Amino acid sequence: MNYYELWNIMARWKKEFTVKEFASTFVSPDHNKVLFDMARKGLVQRLGWGRYRVVPQEEYVKTKTDVAKAYELVRKAELPYIFTGPDAVFLWTKGGYNADRFFGFYPINLKIKRKDLPKWRRFFSSTRQRFVVGGGPARETLFGLFYLLQVAERLEKASVSGFSVEPLQNTVKFCQDNVYTYEPALEMLDEMYDLGLGVKYRESSA
Repeated sequence: MNYYELWNIMARWKKEFTVKEFASTFVSPDHNKVLFDMARKGLVQRLGWGRYRVVPQEEYVKTKTDVAKAYELVRKAELPYIFTGPDAVFLWTKGGYNADRFFGFYPINLKIKRKDLPKWRRFFSSTRQRFVVGGGPARETLFGLFYLLQVAERLEKASVSGFSVEPLQNTVKFCQDNVYTYEPALEMLDEMYDLGLGVKYRESSA
């Protein structure tokens, strides 16, 4: 049985579940790895320590489609930018790790130059995209997909899959500073880029 077949079965099982419940229901030599891999593919979402939700098919398809368009739109602004925070993790892991976001609440974290903020405001307004400047009050209750703008005097950047992204070392530090959520991402980055971090993620089934 592949992960997508298991996903279809789980969708008829429970909307939310614990690792212990999963282990007692589905036979696997390593249930932690199965959930880890399924989370990487976007089939389940980690809610907290030892807790997951099954991502509905409609949400999975719509999120994949809308997010891809949202990333491409940024390049059309023809202004300096870098994807940062969770989005830097998402890009450096080649889409393999995406935490604390789902279709109902999906901020895209973008760092821009302070002097370009008026241009970005005009760009997002002209393309009818919702955005908020980090640290400022939101004009509305935010849901769905929107851009979270962080301003900086200068941008350190690397290129990943044709996008400007926070450098790898900065992204690793972000994961280390938020290790409770991003420890699995650290293991992925360690394996992908041979960083020598020695991270080994295992989640308890207790």
